[in-house]
Order: sequence, then C-alpha cells, then structure tokens
Amino acid sequence: MAEGWQQVWKDIINSIRGGVESGTESPIKLSGSGENANLEIETPAAPESGTETSGSDVLSAPQQAASAQPLPLDVENEASIESPFGSTVSATAPKHSWYEWLRANVVFPAAAIILLIIVLLSTRGGPLSLPQPPAPDVIATFNGGQITIADLEKHLALIIPGELQEVTRSPVALELAVQDLVTDELARRWAAERQPDSDDTFTHTMEHITEEINLESFDTQLHEDATMVSESEIQDYYYQNREQFGDQSLDAVRESIRQTLVAEREQDYLDNYIQRLKDNASVTRNFELLEVPPPTEDDLRIYYDENITQFTLPSQVVIDQLEIPIGQDEVASRQKAEAALLSVNSGASFEEAQQQDPSLILSAGQVIQEGTTVNPEWDAIVFGLTPGEISDVFRAGNSFYIVLMNERQDERIQAFEQIRETIQARVQQQQADTWFEENADKTLFTIKGRRYTVGQFYNEYQELSPPVRASFSGSEGMRNLAEQLIERLLLIEDTNDQLLGSENQPLTDEARLQVLKQMQHQEEVDDQIEVTEQEIQQYYDANQELMIMPSRARIRYIRIGLGASEDEAKRAQERADEAYNRLVPGPLQSGEEFAKIAQEYSEDPETATNGGEYPGWIGESSDILAELEMHPFHERVLTLQPGEISPVFQYGDSLYIVQVIERTEPETLSLEQAGPFIEEILFEQEHDTLTAQLQQQLLDESDFVLYPSVLEEYFNRSITPVPQ
Repeated sequence: MAEGWQQVWKDIINSIRGGVESGTESPIKLSGSGENANLEIETPAAPESGTETSGSDVLSAPQQAASAQPLPLDVENEASIESPFGSTVSATAPKHSWYEWLRANVVFPAAAIILLIIVLLSTRGGPLSLPQPPAPDVIATFNGGQITIADLEKHLALIIPGELQEVTRSPVALELAVQDLVTDELARRWAAERQPDSDDTFTHTMEHITEEINLESFDTQLHEDATMVSESEIQDYYYQNREQFGDQSLDAVRESIRQTLVAEREQDYLDNYIQRLKDNASVTRNFELLEVPPPTEDDLRIYYDENITQFTLPSQVVIDQLEIPIGQDEVASRQKAEAALLSVNSGASFEEAQQQDPSLILSAGQVIQEGTTVNPEWDAIVFGLTPGEISDVFRAGNSFYIVLMNERQDERIQAFEQIRETIQARVQQQQADTWFEENADKTLFTIKGRRYTVGQFYNEYQELSPPVRASFSGSEGMRNLAEQLIERLLLIEDTNDQLLGSENQPLTDEARLQVLKQMQHQEEVDDQIEVTEQEIQQYYDANQELMIMPSRARIRYIRIGLGASEDEAKRAQERADEAYNRLVPGPLQSGEEFAKIAQEYSEDPETATNGGEYPGWIGESSDILAELEMHPFHERVLTLQPGEISPVFQYGDSLYIVQVIERTEPETLSLEQAGPFIEEILFEQEHDTLTAQLQQQLLDESDFVLYPSVLEEYFNRSITPVPQ
C-alpha cells in the first residue's frame, strides 16, 4: 500500500509551490487560450501515481503547437528538461478515470472538512476569550518559539507564486500557513532526535530534490534565452506554410506560429548547449561493463528444474457470473436473483439477463484459480459445479450469485516451452543482478576526473518505474541511459557553476521539511493503517452508485478554426458545412471516408495526418473544473454510436465534426475490480484523519496559541488597497 515515506521529488517540489502532484490532473487550460486543455485519456501501461515520469529522453523535444486551437489533450506543451531519473514538474501520470473521480469527490472533500474542523476548534471562543499577543507583530506562539508577520510573509512568498498570492489569500489559508510554520519547526526538532541524515534513502531523495530544483531553474532560464522570436520570422513561417493555414489570417495564427518556432528553437538551443558542455568536459566511458552475458540454454533448463513447483498451475475454472448485491432489502435482492435465474434457465444468456436488469453485475469468461478468492462459501459451490452446469441462486458474503461453469482445468505443471520467455526473463534478471554486484566498484564513466561506478548506475536504474526501466532494457538501452545520465550530471554541474544552488537554497530547505514531515507521517501514521476486507466490502455495498465506470469513446475529428473576424468565422462555417456534406451527403448517397476528409479539411496537423484519429480515449474527467469546461464536448460525442458522425458544432473558438470509432457503455464494477481502488481510498481517508489528528496533537503538545486579532488585522491590511 504505502511505498515508503519518501515522496517522488517532483511531487514535493509541486506541493511546496502550490502545484499539482503527479497523481492528479494537470490544471485546465481554457479553450481559446491557444494552449491545450484536458480530455480524460487512458493509455495502455500508464504508470501509476507516485511513479517516476516515463520520459525516455533526458531532453525531450516539446510538443509543437502548430494550430490556433487544437482539440484539447491531456499532455503538457512546454519544452522541458526531462529525465528518467526524475522529471521536471510539468510531467503528469494519468490514473484510472473512475478511481480519480472517486478520489476527487470523496477523499479530497473529506480531507478539507477535517482541516476545517481543526481551524474551527483552534479558533473557538468569543472576543472576550481571545488571547493577547506578546507583541503587535506576533501571530502565534508555541513552546520555545513564535511566528511573526514577517515569518508568515516570507513563508507565503516561498510556497505561493507571486501571481497567485492575492487570489489564494484568505483567513483560513493564512491560519493554515501559520500552523504549517509551527509544524515545520516541530519537524526540525523531531529530525534532531531522529537523525534522518543517517538514512541513505532520505539523503538520496534530498540529493535528487536539490538537483530537480536547480534543473527547473535552469529550464526557466533556458526558456527565456531561447524564446525570442521576431515578427519577421513569424511572417516568413506563415507565408512559407500558407497551405497549412487555409483561410486563416496571420493575426489568427500568430501565437500558434510563435509557439511552434519557440519549440523548435528551444530544442536546437538545448541540443547545442549540451554538446558544448560535452565538448568542454573530459568524459571517459567504459560502457562495455554494461554488457551482461546472456543466459545459456543450460542455465534456463537448470532454473526450470530447480523451481518446478513455481510452475505448477492450480485447478482453475472459467465461468460466467451474475452478482446481485444484497443492499438494504435482502428479500427484494433474492427475488431479483431468482428472476434472473428463471430467465437463464428459460434460454436467455447471462448477457441477456443482465440487459433485462442492468443492476446485475455481469462477469463473463472470468478465470478463477482455486484458493485465490476470499470467500470459502463461493469456492465450495463454484468448484463443485461441472462444465455446462448452472448453479442455483446462492449467497456468499453480501451478494447473491448465479454461476455458469464454462470450463474446468485440473492442477498441472506448465511445460518448459510454454514458459520459456518467463524463465529467460527471470534468469536474465538474476544474472544482471549478479553481474552488477560483482562489478559494482568498477568505474563506468568519469566526468572531469570524478568517478561514477557501475553500482551507482545500477542503483539509479533500479529506482526507475517498471515501464521506464523496460524502455532501457538490454545493453543498448543501458548505454543510452548511461549517456543520458552523463548529460544530466553535466547540466547539474553547470547549474552549480552558475550558483543556482545557492539561489534555490530556501526552496531546497522547504523541500527538506516536507520530506521530514512525510517521514514522520509514515512512521507515526501510515504504518498504523490497515484496511480490512470487511471494510472494503462495506464501502462497496454502501456506495453502489459510485461503482460505475463512465462511458468512453475513441474518435476521429475535424477541427476548423473560427478565426478572429466575422468574415473568417463565416468562411470557417462554409468550409465545415462543405466537409460535412461530403461525409453525410443525404439519402441514397454514400459519404466519403472520414479519414480522407479529415486530411483535407482539418486544421489539426498532429491528427489530420492520421485521418483525424485522436490518440486515446475520451470520457468524463475526474477533475471537476476540467469537466465543467469539457462537458459540452463530451455531451456531443458520448451520445454518438460507433460509426456515427456528428453534425458541425462549435466548441471554444473552433468548429468540430466528430466520428466515433469505438465506445464503451457505463459498466458496473464488481467487488474484485473495484477492491484495489477502494482499498486505496479507505487508506487515504484514514491517512487524512490520522494526519489531522497528529497535526492537532503536535500543536496541543507544543502549547500552540494563535492570536486571531493580529491575523485578522494583517489580513484586512493585506486586502485593503493602498491610497494613490
């Protein structure tokens, strides 16, 4: 459940700056801004929240924004310095959309309520009971310390960007900031006793955090140095690529062209910058140490024979199942189950029975291994069936079930050839571990005489998330990774030479405090949390309305910008109508292929070349603000059937025509499907509750006293305009 007290460093950096963490959605970019907004995209093998970003290049090329208003995507457009060793804060990792929605609507509001209760409790009492400050500028006191207005302002300036200072300032926010300052000091005292600097994981995490903060500053500086684009360059690009922009005027696409030129220039600038660093540095490479000898056929056979019991498959069955949660009315649930069984016994398939009553949960073609379920009552009945047999209605736990036994396989040992690839992967990993352990002290490369060992490299490699690690597998992949590490170290050294480290020291100190708090919470909160199967079942039963996966769709689309004037908007409408009439010409006529028309009409270069196909699924977003923005688009798209083409409609500053390629219907999740996500939600709820209690306990034990009169006066003064 908990992967350890240390946070991924980019999440720490984001959190102290008021940004989003990698497990959350990126902030919405409004359509019409010329940047990308959010659509919920699910991609295969996406890393989970909390894993390191899966960029395969230390210095990846930016996504080019070559259109005035592209279909909103859930990706970042900024050029940034990325690394598999810890990426810049712009990277995000998408999560399961249903799970994210549940967290947004259940977990985070609960946490907000807990914090609000703390605030209310800490400020209870009337005017007569308000404590008096020891000095006019003292906002709070605690054992051995005090918080002044100057302390608060310094803290706010560090953790909240200047442009957000005014909009985020409120009495509650200020009070929470004061409490944060107190707990910072308490964390320092805790660390003085705990001595975390002796913890290798802590020091390694802080090393990466410091590197990321400095690289982020360098990235910002690089962006400023490389983004000067003249008007003449914009005009030249416009006229050289006139066909790409159709009827759009230069004014309509000026910002889009500027972004494209900046993106190209940044990458060229960055490539040249790194090459200069390499040319001016003395670097030696011994990459032959990454050549791990491959396993022989005898190695594979020996492993198979020595681990034969691991390749024994238990008895398993393939079933179709209808689950009827009991809920509050057991009699009604039993009647519903009996009605479904009658329908099945009368010749209906399980799918047809579920269509007759959508409240039934259907699991078709489910493979269950004996002994892997948590319900012995279910096991006893299901594994007692014979192939082709349909069970009676039976109860197991808090649900009724009807099960069809499709197939049964007895316990058996897998043949060597069946699992050859699995064995090879395991043996290769074993041999790699042995190889790198034996060569750990050897020098892999040097930079200006400084050694970097094979062991150091392999430690970094093992810290990568599984998807990223897989992308650097094999000797060639490891060579690429080592070269990227050299580039990263050269950049880090360059930031130190520019004294960026000293400039960023306050931010690094704040990051250290956040890590210390995470470490304290892990030891005093997270290690005490245990979510039981009974709690998961109870949550599932009590929140059936939440156990639904919303509809999603894969689409093709044509986008035509409306331009900046009435004439341009009129021409855009005529062009969109022309495209639609070619797709849907009328009765007794065949429309042309959508992909062909998209290539001809769409003004989205990235998708038009692929026939307008959108690279992912769209659906309801877990981000409430994003969904408010995107809802009109979703409403149009998610009502279409596969193959159906929408009429022309406006979204933002563009016209769209959409064809649905594939769509999924809303799906009720079974306990087995929802269980892991429910466990995470319950863990987070308990974490928030216990963390709030720990926070209050620490404040109480420190004799924390807040002086509301000083805080109120400061707040009123900060929002009162200064007379001109």
